[in-house]
Amino acid sequence: MHPARALESLLLAFCTSLMLAPAQAQDLKEQLPAPLDLKAVTFAADTGDGISAFTSIANKSFKPEGQGPFPAAVVMHTCGGIRNPHIRQHAQELLKAGYVVLVVDSFGPRGFEFCTRMPNPSTGIADAYGALAYLQAKPFVDKSRVYQVGYSWGAMISTLLASPQSAVLAGSSARFAGTVANYSTCAFRDMQLVYKDADKPFLLLMGADDKELPSTSCFPLLESMKQAGAPVEWYVYPGASHGWDKRGQADRGYLYDGKITDDATARMLAFFTKIR
Repeated sequence: MHPARALESLLLAFCTSLMLAPAQAQDLKEQLPAPLDLKAVTFAADTGDGISAFTSIANKSFKPEGQGPFPAAVVMHTCGGIRNPHIRQHAQELLKAGYVVLVVDSFGPRGFEFCTRMPNPSTGIADAYGALAYLQAKPFVDKSRVYQVGYSWGAMISTLLASPQSAVLAGSSARFAGTVANYSTCAFRDMQLVYKDADKPFLLLMGADDKELPSTSCFPLLESMKQAGAPVEWYVYPGASHGWDKRGQADRGYLYDGKITDDATARMLAFFTKIR
């Protein structure tokens, strides 16, 4: 081969490798630990019409009064599961705001307990898309307005859902209209949680003093994605810890803040309304 052509080929190969490197680093399936578990939990066939302090909310849907169609929200919990009252409170708020609500329990049916052992993130992806299919089959649900909101572990799923790779992985042709991640981050240990190919609107609400999932991994990533046209929004609460909506867990470093909790709910609802 002519020396000039050989050099040209080497340069082309080098440039191609540079272009492919980010894509490989942004491969969701490759980053998920094996083995993958893409079988969703089972959801209750009946739909409730109200949530009280004694209502069983695990993998069950609830609807507002009337025939709809209503927007819907899938609520996904922290690694503490659904035992903490904050998940019930958020479900009640969404129901009151006119949303059909489905609270997903990804841990209980699989035998996982309170942050001591966590399932593969692929289970969260499977459960989310299973919940989406379940809700879209309901005649009282507006199929174009099904959202997901997650907290900590569930929020990690929120950002993964914004990437089209998550739907491919789950074998779903349907997507969430948008997602909201509460007190999560953009990378956890060796796993990327926010992908540059995100094509669905997502909102990250983060705490400036979150020691468990620091917001630092999100910058300058989020700014660069925003500049490139990605449908991402975020807000970092000054002085907020991880789990700002959890009462009675200061020993874990979770400092409850009612004002931030209310503001996060308001931002979530405003975000859902804006992207309808």
